[in-house]
Amino acid sequence: MMDYSKYSVLEFRRKFFKLFGAEISIFDPNTDTLIGFIKMKAWSLKGDIRVFTDKSMTSEIVRIGGRQVISLQKVYDVYDSTNGATIASIRQKTLRSQFVRDHMDIYDANGKLYGFVQETSSGLALARRWIGVIPIIGPFIELALMFIVQTFSVNYDPSGNVPKLVGSIVHKKNPLVVKMRLDTSSAEYKFDPRLNIAVVSLLSVKDAVKNR
Repeated sequence: MMDYSKYSVLEFRRKFFKLFGAEISIFDPNTDTLIGFIKMKAWSLKGDIRVFTDKSMTSEIVRIGGRQVISLQKVYDVYDSTNGATIASIRQKTLRSQFVRDHMDIYDANGKLYGFVQETSSGLALARRWIGVIPIIGPFIELALMFIVQTFSVNYDPSGNVPKLVGSIVHKKNPLVVKMRLDTSSAEYKFDPRLNIAVVSLLSVKDAVKNR
């Protein structure tokens, strides 16, 4: 079984456009070695995302499954594929993400608030969501903003006090390839690496579906 705890930086790459489903490759950017592969089923209404050790998809390590088909706060459960145990759940704040900036809450296996993921630049987030409504020029500016770097922070915050940084995510795209780089080298608190992978997987799949 792949030990992802030894990697402080992971890079998630996918094609900019894929008509059905989503496929994401995980690389060690220091050696450009493939160390994982993520597959989302094309016609799953709830969302069915599987993480494998490689493209052969013979060794599954994590499964992410949605609870509801339609909901204002979509919840995704993260499971250990080897024994079916729940690792965590991730709840998307749909209205907040749609109108302000992307935000997802993370709960532990017992359903207690554990942390959150949030887009770091509120100004750029608002521009991406609303500038397209400006007549004539809005859609062109919106297209240009699509290729500006987007950043997120992953945080440990079980008590509502000062959050501790788990990792940072940098999202870059061009017309061919979309990359999300997860960096945990400056972490103040460490998550299960499978949970880190699940977080980036959801963000990448969400972006793939949105820009289809």
